[in-house]
Formats: sequence, structure tokens, C-alpha cells
Amino acid sequence: MFELKDQTTMKLKKASTHVENHGDEERIALDLRVIWTTNNRNLNLIKKGLREAFFCDLRAQQQGDQEEMDLPVDELPNVRFPDLDYPIKIKDFQLMGARVEVAYGIDDASAVVMQLCKAHKFEFTPIEGGSVLIEYSISSSADIDRDMIGTTSMLQKHEISMKQTMPEVEQPTRPLTEADVFTNPVPDSTEPPLTPEDVFINQSAETTPAATVSVKGKGRKPKAEA
Repeated sequence: MFELKDQTTMKLKKASTHVENHGDEERIALDLRVIWTTNNRNLNLIKKGLREAFFCDLRAQQQGDQEEMDLPVDELPNVRFPDLDYPIKIKDFQLMGARVEVAYGIDDASAVVMQLCKAHKFEFTPIEGGSVLIEYSISSSADIDRDMIGTTSMLQKHEISMKQTMPEVEQPTRPLTEADVFTNPVPDSTEPPLTPEDVFINQSAETTPAATVSVKGKGRKPKAEA
């Protein structure tokens, strides 16, 4: 999942606003366009296999002292298709409900916090050497105020430090098993636990109508006991 749980340095390319209609109510929405220069491994946070599709390792084909470098080189450092027209847009990927926190000031209390954000309009540009430039938009209309708009407007064209997390999804409860359903309801009873066959027999007995006895013949009376 595409999350940034630690403070991550990005460049705020643009901050803008627009009006959204929510029924009869109009709300101000804040849009941030950010650029993240990072290791190409993070491409797979967007879509699995994206890194391997656009990066490769050409060092085995090269000669000279290329293998002996002072700085570590990524295991897939080379752009596989350098002649493509970049950036590549990813149209079928977006995140809904993200929480974005832009650090501002001396502590977390002064940070700009955007709730219920939509992360979308992703695109990327591979960089020779193992890096990638990921650019995308963050939009929200949840409780946007003037301070948030003013602060982000001042941070345009500058580097920012931000977090981006997704809401925790409630885990489903453990499904019932046969042992949960067919257990003895009386803990201290010596009777063995019910089985599926026992339940079927009991239900059949409860739904079967009682037998009736008809007495034929007129005027017959039951014998009196001696």
C-alpha cells in the first residue's frame, strides 16, 4: 500500500483551491501537487512489478572499472526504455480516505492536517542510477480553513516534510467453526457434545406431527379396569 508513515521530504509544486458541491452545500477543497524523488523500489508501492518493468541492470554488459564504484549502486540502476516520452501517467491508481500531515512550525501541533484525502493523478519519471521522480495530487474538502490554505500557499515551490497514512480497516471477527456451534450448552453436564447428526434428528422430531389413533365402530366403550 502506498503510505508514508515517516516524515518524507517532498517538493510542493503547487497549492490551489476549488469549490465542490455536496448536495446543497458548497465546500472549499484544497489541492496539493507534490513531487517525490526517491529510490525506484517505491514504484512497487503503486503497482507491483512497475519497478522491474522500467528498470534493469546493464552493468554485466559494460566494461572497464564500472563495477568498482565508491558509491553504492541500486541493483536495478538503468532505465530500461530511456527513449520513451516521460513522465508515464498511471490512470487506474488512486487512494481514498488518506490522512496527510504537512509539517510546519516547530512541533506537530502546528502541522497542516488534511483528512479524507484523495491521492490521484500519479505519474513518474525514471532516473538513471536507480532513482525515480513520482508526482501526484492530494485533494480534500474536509474542514479546509483559511489557515490551511494560506500556509500551503506560502510553501509552494519549496521542500516540505509530510506523512501520508491510510485509515486502519477493522479486522473481521473470527468465523464460527463447527466446534463453536455444536458444543454442550451446560459446561458441567456429563453428556457428550451435540453432533450435526444429533441436531438433525432433534429438528426432525420437533417438526414431525404427533401420531393420532382413530377408534372404529359405533357404541364401543372402553373396558373398565377390574
